[in-house]
Amino acid sequence: MGEWKEECGVFGVWGQPRAAEITYLGLHSLQHRGQEGAGIASADGARIVCQKGKGLLSEVFPHGPQKPLSDGRHSIGHVRYATAGGDELENVQPMLVRARMGSIAVAHNGQVVNAPRLRENLEAQGSIFHSSSDSEIFLHLIQRGKGSLLEKLAGACLQLDGAFSAVILTEKSLYAVRDRFGFRPLSVAQLGEGYCVSSESCAYQAVGAKWLREVRPGEILKISSKGLESIEFCVPSEALCAMEY
Repeated sequence: MGEWKEECGVFGVWGQPRAAEITYLGLHSLQHRGQEGAGIASADGARIVCQKGKGLLSEVFPHGPQKPLSDGRHSIGHVRYATAGGDELENVQPMLVRARMGSIAVAHNGQVVNAPRLRENLEAQGSIFHSSSDSEIFLHLIQRGKGSLLEKLAGACLQLDGAFSAVILTEKSLYAVRDRFGFRPLSVAQLGEGYCVSSESCAYQAVGAKWLREVRPGEILKISSKGLESIEFCVPSEALCAMEY
């Protein structure tokens, strides 16, 4: 049967001192979901920094997150195995881009089945890719959208076919996204005056967070100084994965 592999794992923290260290602990609980690469992005309200590498979390961060990662109050992280693309460093997440509307970091779990067609269309319009990951396609779609970032995210998600969940970090906000089928898991928890999101609830026990609810299929959940804001980017059509369940 070959080597057994799980799905990728994503984790995010909003509104906590040394958020990257909390993300690091959360990712330890999700290490079984991917052993090929790991990364953490952190935001301090003014900028985003990202560190990542190939291998286990303990190999990429042998001494835990160090400065400037540890300065941020918001963070996302990812443990990876290759559902799409190779195991090159360019495909390790989170992926960080700096655009006119600000910096954005994305970490995603799942597979976009129409990715080849989307990539072909984007390249025909002048886009240049640095990786073979679906996450980079998502970033290009966001950038080409119109309106607020929330509207750009909704427009990008509508173009993705397949099973995915994602966490998106800006300098001041955290977004959690789940596909219309809810195939890939994602939930939100309370942590002090802030919040966490995770692929699996076992990670909340490691950081002392209190589970609140699942991110609903077809939902974009924005976490900011205003609290939790929710929109549905499509009509949900729930179809849970038996293995994930």
